[in-house]
Order: sequence, then structure tokens, then C-alpha cells
Amino acid sequence: MRWRGIMDQFKYISPKTKEETLKILKEKRVNACIVAGCTNVLPDIKIKKISPKILVDITAIQELRGIDKKKDKICIGPLTTIAELINSELILKESKILIQAAEEFADPLVRNNATIGGNLVTASPAADMAVPLLTLDAFIKIESAREKREVKLKEFFLGPGKTVLQDDEMIVGIEFEPSDINKKGYFIKLGQRKAMAIAIASVAVNLEVKQNKISQIRVAAGSVAPIPIRLTGVEKFLANKAISNKLVEKAVNRVREEVEPISDIRASEEYRRYISGTLFKRAFNKLTN
Repeated sequence: MRWRGIMDQFKYISPKTKEETLKILKEKRVNACIVAGCTNVLPDIKIKKISPKILVDITAIQELRGIDKKKDKICIGPLTTIAELINSELILKESKILIQAAEEFADPLVRNNATIGGNLVTASPAADMAVPLLTLDAFIKIESAREKREVKLKEFFLGPGKTVLQDDEMIVGIEFEPSDINKKGYFIKLGQRKAMAIAIASVAVNLEVKQNKISQIRVAAGSVAPIPIRLTGVEKFLANKAISNKLVEKAVNRVREEVEPISDIRASEEYRRYISGTLFKRAFNKLTN
């Protein structure tokens, strides 16, 4: 079937407000599919990964866009593009690690269209923005016509392509606290090529050091487990320890033990396990040197 024939099976709605969108989701539930940048949705439609649905285009809803500081939170709208993250002075000041990840995201054309919310709801193990948001200890604001709730990002992913979102729910915000540890992070990614590379492995580290001792650390990894993960075992091992070469080498081994990679066309399980430790070491050394 040609592309136009495929798209003819889908209906299209463009609500102008969040409330209108939630009403549509309440009525249509599993038959509705929210779209915005469409950098993932259109390819999925083309390969028939998504069955005919009502496409609910939320691009026009301005309240779901933007980056702001409200009280004690950095707030990012789910329709904020990857390019907008890169150009944000607030993100540069409060969480440079997000910009590092955004700059590694696909190419400029895709960055201008892809949204941070879309990158999260696809629940890909290789989702570039999920990894640094995990080390920022971010949480997701979710709404439906029934209720509002907040979920820690580390509890948001259930499996490849699966999240805690119900059929009538949508992401309305991503938030994290402005703090010293969130200012001090590093993201590193390995792909098969520079542009448009899906990560073979990626690692994010946020670190706070006092008098050569690790006072706080958060470590996350992508493409090395069924979902983007926090390496809490590594974090507990490193907490309150004095930094030394021996400690770093032990932590590298802990990283390789904690990840749960698979083999696919991009890399073997063994290589992913090895390189995840190497990426952690590079990120940690970057922050401590």
C-alpha cells in the first residue's frame, strides 16, 4: 500500500487546548494517538507498527511548551523541542548535562522537530533525553480528565515501548530541582556514526564532591537494559567514599555487573557491557579532573 493509502486510514484532530485534548483522550482512549514532532510516529505508521487511529496533533497547545523556573523547580513543557533545550540559558545554568545529550541527539533537522515529551513516551531503551533526566532525578507530571499525578522518571518506564501512561493520560510537564549536583553532570554516548546514531550505549553522571569525597552521585545508562536505568547499586557503592584510581576501577566493574544489555545488529551483549563501564569512567573522570 502506498504512503497516501496508509495515511487515509487515519483520522486527524488538532485540539487547541489541553482540556480539549484530555476530553478527546477520555472519549477515544486506545483509538487515539497523540502526535507533535512526529519524528517517531510517522516512521512507525509507515512500517505499520501503529494501527489506524485518530491522530491527535497537540502542536498548537502553547501551554505545553517552554522552559521556566517556578518556585523550587525547573519546568519543561513536553512540546519543548530538542533544539530549544540546546538554546536555553536556564538549562545551560541549571543542568548542562541536558544540553550535552541534546547536542548528541540525531541531526539539526530532527532536533528542530523532535520534542522532549515525545522522546520519553516512546520508551526506547536508547532514548537520549531519558538518561540525563534520570540523573537529574526528574519527575513527570501526568494528567487525564480524571486526575493529575506525578511519577518519578525512574518509575515511568515499564519496558521497551511501555510506560505507566494510561490510554486517557498525557504528559503535561517534566520537572526537576535546581541544585548543586544537577549543575555538575556529564553525558557521553557511543553510536556507530556521529549523525543520527542510535546509541550502542550511553551514560550520564551527576556528581557532587566535597574534600575529595563523593557526597552525592547519580548514574544512569541507556541502550544497556530493556529501559533507560539508574544504576543505584553503583551509586550506593560510591557514596561517601574518597576518590581514588582504585575506587574508579572498582566502580567500572560494578557498572558492568549492573547493566542488562542484549545483542542486536548494532552491538553484542559483551561489547555493550564492556563499553558501559568505559563510558562511566570517562564521564566520572571528566567531572573529577
